[in-house]
Amino acid sequence: MPAGDLSFLGFESAPSDTTVFPWREESGASTVDEPIPTTTVVAVRPWAAEVGLLVARLVLGGTALLGGARTLFDLPRGHGDGTVATQTLLSGLGFRPVAELTAALGWVQLVAGLLVMVGVFASFAASALLAIHLVAVVTSVGAAWSAGAVGPVEAPLFGLALAAVVVLAGPGRISGDADRPWYRAQTPVGLTCLLVGVATGLTVLIAMRA
Repeated sequence: MPAGDLSFLGFESAPSDTTVFPWREESGASTVDEPIPTTTVVAVRPWAAEVGLLVARLVLGGTALLGGARTLFDLPRGHGDGTVATQTLLSGLGFRPVAELTAALGWVQLVAGLLVMVGVFASFAASALLAIHLVAVVTSVGAAWSAGAVGPVEAPLFGLALAAVVVLAGPGRISGDADRPWYRAQTPVGLTCLLVGVATGLTVLIAMRA
């Protein structure tokens, strides 16, 4: 077809197809699209949130640490015989064997509380405290229902919530766990620890309570 017949399409003055198809301006150029550079965005919690996690850890771990010291060694003094009081409480709630459970409770509170406070294996340690507080919440529901008040279940529920926060959110950057492999995989670690804590608490309630 004569070139004049194509003038209305704009081809007449084009020396080659590079004018109409500018991506072919070099005969040796590759037609493969160039890779688009990407930027990795890393979400970082603000420092106010890190301080909040530190406060949650100190309250949760410090309370557990004092509870374990009182159960095992009657420390601080002035609260009576912690071991006998704990054994009486567990026996009244129907738990067996009382002596072994009292010793286990005291040592778990002591060790897990210390680990949570310093932020070392914090999610794992907090899962043990979550199990303890879950048992306390379940065993307190009956008394709260009978009294028509939240008093009996208030403290265990508060501890359960704090433990869940540390388990799921992790210890934060102000901790001994910062930049550890498990710290960088907090979501799977937190969910696993949550399941372990709940399963442990339910096992104690089902298998060790008459």
